[in-house]
Amino acid sequence: MPRTVTLNYPAPIAVGHAVEITEFTDTRPEKKRRGFAGAEPSSHPVVVDLDTGIRYMNHVHASAGGNGGNSFTPNRYPLDPRPDLPVAATWRGRVTACTLVMVEGLENQHTTLLVEPAEG
Repeated sequence: MPRTVTLNYPAPIAVGHAVEITEFTDTRPEKKRRGFAGAEPSSHPVVVDLDTGIRYMNHVHASAGGNGGNSFTPNRYPLDPRPDLPVAATWRGRVTACTLVMVEGLENQHTTLLVEPAEG
């Protein structure tokens, strides 16, 4: 059964491409798990397009600090997620649909992927 993967960042992955999805554990105490969790790594998976080798991440996967910087100086983000993030699950599949939506109030694109999980 296909799974819907929602991302608060652009990840334009072509239909038919194989992907690896990494989901992270919510390490917040149980009493703090209510309300907004948008700044938590567990709210956003990391997606690797296995056909192109491109990894798509949110800032929280790359840096423990605030989402700082400016548009003139590039941040030196790592190529992989932070090693201190506990992984909840990693799975593979094939993209059957991809939609990017411009969210003008946030000046950002969000992505919805429909992914058919791989057998096994």
